[in-house]
Amino acid sequence: MILVKRRAWPAAVVLLCFSWLVWDAVWSSAQSRPSLPVGTRYGPTTPGGYYVRVAPRAVTISHTQRPDVTVAVETADGQPVDEVLVTFLPSEGLFTTASSRTRGGTVVGTFTAAAGSSHPHTASLVASVEDVDITIFIDIVPAVLGR
Repeated sequence: MILVKRRAWPAAVVLLCFSWLVWDAVWSSAQSRPSLPVGTRYGPTTPGGYYVRVAPRAVTISHTQRPDVTVAVETADGQPVDEVLVTFLPSEGLFTTASSRTRGGTVVGTFTAAAGSSHPHTASLVASVEDVDITIFIDIVPAVLGR
């Protein structure tokens, strides 16, 4: 009888943890809007009256890393806006996105530093929505090997 009780307790804990994970997954998928970047809200834009958020505003990377940058476009009451054109202008390297128009209120892209940069420097990426320009600063440092 004691052996049965010892085996039932761990099974109950595993079942409880599993049900919590399922509940968390269902709850987060049931949310009506995607998580938008937090931080400073820029705008309103002209003529659309949109507000823009960018994450991250500054990042430090080695020249081999490729950070993601998210631009969110929302209305004055915080609702995401679809099909808004977002343009990007990197000072060096490349910036690639799947689409230059917002989907779910956001555009996510990846910055790739120019090849051959072996000294620390700062690149910039300008994200533009209508007449609002936001500059993201990217500090690029050489990769340190053997530490």
